Amino acid sequence: MHLDRTAPVPCKSYGDDASVSSLPPPAELAWLTEAIGADATLRLIEEHGGTRVYVPKSINQGSAARLGVSLAAARALGEQFGGDYIDVPIARAWRVRLYRAGGLSHSKIARRLGISERAVRRLLFDAGMTQQQFDLFG
Repeated sequence: MHLDRTAPVPCKSYGDDASVSSLPPPAELAWLTEAIGADATLRLIEEHGGTRVYVPKSINQGSAARLGVSLAAARALGEQFGGDYIDVPIARAWRVRLYRAGGLSHSKIARRLGISERAVRRLLFDAGMTQQQFDLFG
């Protein structure tokens, strides 16, 4: 089965109730979000977070698919960082908040990020996102 990663598709990780615009990326991701936008930043992080990725100077459909972002986002990366490696951040705290706001359970978030449920609860608590807040809207 061929997966076309250049087609605009909803992000696989957060539910229908959350969007990247509702919980914008933290300031430390500005270098990336300014180049490719918040949605593409999240897709890149989900695909390559914690690794060093080569960004080719010449971007085509294949290189966009390898990066895990749309062709437009890959071209923007190429213009900014083409010919260099970038260290893709993990952005764990932002992703935990985003996934929880999208309705994912603590256990699903923990499995997705490879951390414990306790770590998920701690990150949510540190961000001021308590269960009582979610119960108000549930």
